[in-house]
Amino acid sequence: MPHIGDLISKAGIYTNPGVITEKKEDGTVVIDTEPMSVNKYHRYTNTTGLNEDEKNKFNGILDQIYTKEDDVEKIQGIQQNIDTLKVDPQNQKIVQYLRNQQAFLIRQAKNLPRTYNYDASNLRGMKPTNE
Repeated sequence: MPHIGDLISKAGIYTNPGVITEKKEDGTVVIDTEPMSVNKYHRYTNTTGLNEDEKNKFNGILDQIYTKEDDVEKIQGIQQNIDTLKVDPQNQKIVQYLRNQQAFLIRQAKNLPRTYNYDASNLRGMKPTNE
């Protein structure tokens, strides 16, 4: 099921990319090809698959993070948001998109976040303790 703000690369004979701006009761959708409409939902990455609220939350988080110039600070900022959001299962999709954006930045900056949370049961080579 398509969501408002989903990116459409082309539809039928229409080859200009756009975003869904309206869903009609008859099952059709309105696609806007204005670049600023596309930018509204896809400022940082393709967020197709998130609903409109999730897209806005994702973009809002990255709007704050991308005010920083240093890629390492951006990576760390994304990690802090991932750690905060992942405790609520409703944020699962947003967390995945943030991880993808972080992976992109890691490849670009060739650096990793300084601190991060990780499930201890998934650490290799660690013996369980009885604490």
